[in-house]
Amino acid sequence: MAAGLQAVLLVLAARTLPVSEFGLFTAYLGIVTLAQAFSDCGVIAFMSRERAAHPTSGAVATSLRFTSFSAAVVVVVSGGGLAVAAALISPTFWPMLPLAIAAAGERNADSRLAVAFADGDVHVSMYNLVARRISAIVLFLALERSGLDPLLSFSTAAAVAAVGSATFANLYIRRRVTTPSDLSYRDLLRKARAFWLTSIAVQARNLDAVLVASLAGGTQAGLYSSGSRLIGPLQLVPSALASVLLPASARSRRSRAAVGRLLKVSTVVVAGLCVVYAGLFLAAPVLVERGLGPRYAGAETVIRIILVGLPFSSAGSLLTAILQGQGRARAVATSWTVSTTVCLLGVAVVAPFEGANGAAAVLSLSFAVQFVALSSSLRKVWRDLPDLPDETSSAGVSVRSGGDPAGPVS
Repeated sequence: MAAGLQAVLLVLAARTLPVSEFGLFTAYLGIVTLAQAFSDCGVIAFMSRERAAHPTSGAVATSLRFTSFSAAVVVVVSGGGLAVAAALISPTFWPMLPLAIAAAGERNADSRLAVAFADGDVHVSMYNLVARRISAIVLFLALERSGLDPLLSFSTAAAVAAVGSATFANLYIRRRVTTPSDLSYRDLLRKARAFWLTSIAVQARNLDAVLVASLAGGTQAGLYSSGSRLIGPLQLVPSALASVLLPASARSRRSRAAVGRLLKVSTVVVAGLCVVYAGLFLAAPVLVERGLGPRYAGAETVIRIILVGLPFSSAGSLLTAILQGQGRARAVATSWTVSTTVCLLGVAVVAPFEGANGAAAVLSLSFAVQFVALSSSLRKVWRDLPDLPDETSSAGVSVRSGGDPAGPVS
């Protein structure tokens, strides 16, 4: 539901904004997403694994305090960056200022809901995320139809929805984390370093739209973004499952049977997504014409090229979570760094000559490189695992009211 709602929101933005403005808009989204990754320092992913493996760890409280501080940094940095861009590059960036608040609010909410994920209360995060998307869509339509500038309408709607999501998440988590902090920020950052490198590599790929905009122009960036950003919400499905797989992998007994169980779930999901991607590939002409309008007629090929690479991207997200849960965060960071480097260097070389289509081909190639690298790491893990029976519990844990998890339940 969240993936579909996010796609609807971006389609509405694409339909109401000129192609060149949409290109600048998505380029900024790529930059601010990277800023979120830098300020997060890998703490959210580390906290999710720590909570699952050691429910009473004081590192969780330290992580929550740090993410509150990093959210404030995101507001200041991204807001200041938008103001500078508006003054020096284009006035188009002024209406985007509320997106600084939206970015911080979403990051704050996600950090709190990571605790719920680790505790097995996935439904709480689901309701929060879906409500955030619906609120943003409804408010965007209301503001835009009232005559407010479309870009300002989008930014304001996203900010209000994010603040509401963060408020709920903070109230929900407040009584669940009772163990006091027992870790310094320095030790926290040291433990989260490998997760941070992976996060940066993942989000750095969002700079592809920035490269296309600077090397091939705003129109080509708009066509490229129609594929890379509007199809992007489809990756929320494997990303959501990855959020569950990471703590499940951390709780699992280290055996081939336990890891094999997680791999079976991942295989089924990727196979189902391949069917969805194939359907979208065939329907691309109709979807572009009716969804985006005639201005994006050149986006059909871009979307199809990226759809070819999405199965590799989906599988890569799931393998990342399993490997991180098994304590192979460094190997994951290396794999993502290699694939992101391939993506950004390739786009920089190809975009000036082949435009949006060439950039899309490079993006799909980077997905395949990422999958191959992660699969190689998984083979090493599989070889080292003992051949023991799977005695792991389910992904959920029971939680005492107002306290920490009581322990795993069958």
